Amino acid sequence: MQNPVITTILERRSVRDFLDKAVPEDALSAIIKCGIYAPTARNRQSWHFTVITNREVIETMNAYALEGMNKLGIQKEPGYHLFFHAPVVIVLSSALEGYSEINCGCALQNIALAAKSLGLDTCIIGQTRYMYQQDNIMELNRLLKIPEGYQHDCSIAIGYRKGENPEAKPRREDIVDYLR
Repeated sequence: MQNPVITTILERRSVRDFLDKAVPEDALSAIIKCGIYAPTARNRQSWHFTVITNREVIETMNAYALEGMNKLGIQKEPGYHLFFHAPVVIVLSSALEGYSEINCGCALQNIALAAKSLGLDTCIIGQTRYMYQQDNIMELNRLLKIPEGYQHDCSIAIGYRKGENPEAKPRREDIVDYLR
């Protein structure tokens, strides 16, 4: 059984090579709206979205994350870019309360699927947590406009992919049991 939603879910991939092409504002607005409409525990909506199209800010985030990885002994190949040169990065942060990671995960999935449905691609970036390995938490939160009492959760890179849509990786088939 196929429909446009199922097709979008099955065709979405993590893309790690983006074109240097701006995302239209109307598409970005629709994507954000879809993120905001994700479910949250007790409808708290205790998240914050920082939408970044400013190249300088994206490069600063990349530098902080690489420095944080280096401090922890995590080596990346020369030229590695955390956001794969995507023109848009959205940082999700949330209030320090229960279920925030699940809530942000739901929002990220809505964002990724909305982007795919509009002809864009994404990569969810958990490595942005390494930006916080310095004594720069307050400075970084100010730069990213993360509200007081909120913490960084995750990020997502959005843009037009270079090349073909990657093939789906094989999925395990031994992970479902039915009790009927």
